[in-house]
Amino acid sequence: MSLALAIVGTLSLAVGCLYMLVRAFEASPLWGIGCLLFGPLLFVFTFLYWDEAKAGFLASAAGLAVLFVGGSL
Repeated sequence: MSLALAIVGTLSLAVGCLYMLVRAFEASPLWGIGCLLFGPLLFVFTFLYWDEAKAGFLASAAGLAVLFVGGSL
């Protein structure tokens, strides 16, 4: 059971991060390259462009929560 939760959480986390990265590239190629090369910049992008990055952030947060639940079982 915990392996299935780990897989689901990892996929959700990856899809959410990829979604936010795509949104960063759509906002500006400089945002996209910056977020790709320097990961913490993605959090700055998320807070500055909350309306665009909200879905990806929430998917990533849900995936992280599922990973924590799967790891504690």
